[in-house]
Amino acid sequence: MDIKGVITGDIVSSTSIKLEWREVLLQKVHSIAEELHVISDLRIEFFRGDSFQIIVAQPEATQRIAVLLRAGLMANTPTNSDQPWDARLSVGIGEVSFLSDSVVISDGEAFRLSGRGMDGIKKRKLVVTTRWQNINDELAVSTAFVDDIVSGWTQPQAEVVYLSLLRQTTQKDVAQQVGKSPQTISGLMTLAKESLVADYLERFEKLILNEMNK
Repeated sequence: MDIKGVITGDIVSSTSIKLEWREVLLQKVHSIAEELHVISDLRIEFFRGDSFQIIVAQPEATQRIAVLLRAGLMANTPTNSDQPWDARLSVGIGEVSFLSDSVVISDGEAFRLSGRGMDGIKKRKLVVTTRWQNINDELAVSTAFVDDIVSGWTQPQAEVVYLSLLRQTTQKDVAQQVGKSPQTISGLMTLAKESLVADYLERFEKLILNEMNK
């Protein structure tokens, strides 16, 4: 059984983003996806302008990739933007029955779960549906809390969380990368509730791996 992760997403309020920034934003989604290859092999494809799908080879890494994609967009928001760059993301974990060279015409359970989640996302910006109902039940509330945390990040908070969670980097290393003091980084991570998000992602990974190893 070929279990994979699928992320269906679209850019938040894309039509209100300045025209000269839109192409830069879409290019940034691609460049963030390239950086996320250190977590798992993945493929991304855009459709309908500002919507996209990502296939993640290691399903247990899908939620980490989703959170980091949002963090990366927020971190790269232009300083004079009226709103943070962000995306609505629906994660689906399940079987992939047809894998095409084109992501958006591939098919299978994971795609259907991700698509249905996107259809019902409403005001949320992060939802997840797996093929295992027990996992869905456990993640329902915790994912809502994490979504709320991520949605409240400032640009500096998103930047340090992105660097921290991408490679499990220490606060000292993050401080050196962004040119700020370790104390400043610690404060930003505390305000961003980075440790709670990290715990959630580790729990997600454990849940998916446990089911896949049964």
